[in-house]
Amino acid sequence: MKTVFKIGTSEDLNSAQAVLLMEVGEKHCCFGILDFANQMLVQVGYHTADEKDNGNLLEKILASNTELKQSFRQTVIGYYVSASVLTPSKFYRYDEAETVLNAMYDKGQYIAVSESITEWQLYNAYHVRTAVHGLLSRSYSSGNFWHVYSIALKSGIHANEGGTLLVDFKTDSFMLLAVKDKSLLIAQIFYYTRSEDVLYWLLKVCTQFSLSQNDVNLILSGLIDKQSAVFKELYQYFIHIDFAKIENDIQLSGDFEEYPVHFFSSLYKLALCAS
Repeated sequence: MKTVFKIGTSEDLNSAQAVLLMEVGEKHCCFGILDFANQMLVQVGYHTADEKDNGNLLEKILASNTELKQSFRQTVIGYYVSASVLTPSKFYRYDEAETVLNAMYDKGQYIAVSESITEWQLYNAYHVRTAVHGLLSRSYSSGNFWHVYSIALKSGIHANEGGTLLVDFKTDSFMLLAVKDKSLLIAQIFYYTRSEDVLYWLLKVCTQFSLSQNDVNLILSGLIDKQSAVFKELYQYFIHIDFAKIENDIQLSGDFEEYPVHFFSSLYKLALCAS
C-alpha cells in the first residue's frame, strides 16, 4: 500500500457529527471525514495499491487508519469500478441487467448491484467484488453505497450548448462523463500511463459524439493541476477548460489551504449524499 497523501485530523470531532466519505476502486481508495454540523471536510486520506497488496488494499487501509474504526453518524461509499451498464428506466429489468453484466464482464467473485438515478431516468447496474462489499457492509452498518457515475450524475451537471466533458483523475486512471442536450453520451473509466493517452480518449469521444473541441466545456477534477503534463496536453486542444469547484456550501478546514479544492471533488460529491 502506498500513501499518496493524508491531510488534516478528526481527533476533536464528535463521532455523532462525523460522516465518513469513501471512494473504493480496484487500485485506489480515498476517504474523507466530514463534520456534518459545519459541513466541513476535516480529514482526507488517499492510498493506492502496490504489488504486495494481493487484492487486500481495503483491508490494509482499514487496519492502518484507526480513525476509520470509530462509530460514524453516517457512511457514504462510492464504488469506482468500470463494470457498469447504464439503462434507461423504461427498459430496465433487474434480471436482464444482471445477465448483460455477466455477459460483458468477467463474473468472477462479484455481486451485481443496481441503483436508480431518477434525475436522469436511468438505472445503473454494476459489479462489485463480493469480499469488498462484504467487508464494508460489516464495518459500516450505516453505509450508503453508490457507483461513482451515479454520484456524479446526481450532483448535477451544468448545461452547456456545446456539451460538457467531466473528467475526474486518479493516479493512473480517469472517469469521463460526456453530456449534451441533457443526455448522457458516455460514462467510462479509462486507465492511462502517458498524458497522450488521456488526450487520445478525449478526442476520440469528441469525434464519436460530434462534440467540437472549440465549444465543449472540459471540467477537470481530481489529481491534476496546471503544471501537469496532462493539463499542458489538453490546453493545446481544448478552448474551454475549468477546474471543478466546491458545491453546496461544503467547506475545507485550514489544513487544506495549500491544496487545490478540485483535488477533493469526488469526496465533496459524496458529501452531497449525506443526510
